[in-house]
Amino acid sequence: MSEASQSVSVETLERAVRRMDPDLVLLCLESGVYVNDPIDRHGHTVMDVYACEHENMMKTSMSSRGRSADATRVFCEMQSNATQVLNLLRAYGAVMSGRSATRRRGL
Repeated sequence: MSEASQSVSVETLERAVRRMDPDLVLLCLESGVYVNDPIDRHGHTVMDVYACEHENMMKTSMSSRGRSADATRVFCEMQSNATQVLNLLRAYGAVMSGRSATRRRGL
């Protein structure tokens, strides 16, 4: 096992999902991080984090200022990464905690 894969944890997976970093998500999952481990005392999972971060990403994209071509390129890149992350999470069996609606305050 490489040094990088020895240091992965559910916290690393959470950060990777927040950043929509498919390469790091894959590293975490391939290293054995369980995709449905709770990330907080309320039992939320990284799929809950994904849903919140994706929503934030969409809101940010809609309020983008600048050239429309640049905004479109950035949006497409972000969506591509988000899709890859979602596909990886689902491939490893990720589920939402069921507490997502009540969690808006701090996730």
